[in-house]
Amino acid sequence: MKRIVPSLVFAAMLVSDVALGSEPENSLVVGAELFQRGWKSDQGIGTPINIPAAIRLYRQAADLGNPLAKGRLVRLYLNGNCVQRDQRQAEKLATAAFPQLLEAAKQNNAVAQMIVGTMYAEGLGTARDSDGAFRWLTKAANQNLALAQANLGVMYENGWSVPIDLAEAAKWYSQAAGQNSAMGQAYLGLLYYEGHGVPCDKVEAERLFRLSAQQNFPEAETNLGYMYEHGCIVGRHSCEAVRLYRLAAEQNLAVAQTNLGTMYQKGCGVARDLNEAMKWYQRAADQGDANAREALRCLTCEPVLYYCPRTRCWCW
Repeated sequence: MKRIVPSLVFAAMLVSDVALGSEPENSLVVGAELFQRGWKSDQGIGTPINIPAAIRLYRQAADLGNPLAKGRLVRLYLNGNCVQRDQRQAEKLATAAFPQLLEAAKQNNAVAQMIVGTMYAEGLGTARDSDGAFRWLTKAANQNLALAQANLGVMYENGWSVPIDLAEAAKWYSQAAGQNSAMGQAYLGLLYYEGHGVPCDKVEAERLFRLSAQQNFPEAETNLGYMYEHGCIVGRHSCEAVRLYRLAAEQNLAVAQTNLGTMYQKGCGVARDLNEAMKWYQRAADQGDANAREALRCLTCEPVLYYCPRTRCWCW
C-alpha cells in the first residue's frame, strides 16, 4: 500500500446581505464577518464543509483587506483545493499578508498563529523555519484550535522540527477529532488503519473515516471509498466506492482522481469508459500524481492496456 504523507492544511453566499459602507473601519468589520462565515464553511463548523463557498467568502474578505482570509486563500490556491491551482497568486498573497498575520499572531489570535505556523513550515511569504512553525502551531493548538492541533499532529507524525512520535501525533489528532475536526478524524483514522501510534483497529478507522466523509472531507471520502472497493470491514460495494471517489475527485484530490480513473478503466462500479478514465488520470497527472502518469502511459499502449495493475492509493 502506498503511504502518502500527511500534509499541513492551512486552513451561493453573496456579500449583498451585508451592509457595506464607505468607511475603512466598516470595511474591516465586514471583512472580519465574511472571514468568520468562510471559516465556518471551510472547517465545517455548524455546517458541512463547503470549500467553494468558503473560497467565495474568503475572496470577498481578502478584497476588504482581511489578512486571515488571505492566509487561508494561500493554502487553497497552492493545493488547488476546489479552485484552479495558482502558485503565483498563492505566493503573492502570502508575501502581502504575512506581516499582518505575524502581528495578529503576536496578539494571540489563534487562527493567525496557525496560519503563520504553516507559512513558516513551507516558506510561504517568509523564509522556511521549522522551529518557528512548531512554535506557532503549538501556541494555536494550546488555545484549542482544532486545525492547529491536527497540523501539529502532522509535524509529530513526520518528524518536522521534532522527532517522529506517532503516539504524540495520535494525541493531537484525537484532540482535533474530539472537536469534530474532519482533518483530525481522517488522519487519526489512518493511524488506526495502519496501527501507527495506536493499536491497529480497522473498525475504528472506518468509523472515523465515515465521520470525516460526512463533513465532505476529500481524504476521508477517498479512504472510505477504498474500503468499499476492497470490502475492508464494510461489504464490497463498487458503486459506493465510485460515489465516494467522485466526491473527492471533484474537490481536486489527485489520489481520488486516479482511483476514479481506474474504476472507469476497469468498469468497476460504473460503465467502462476509457475516455472518462483518461480524463480523470489526466487531471491527477497534471497535479504530479505518478500513479496517474503511469496509468496514462498504459492507456496509450494497447498490448498492456488490460494488465495495468491497480494502484492502491491512500491519501495523506
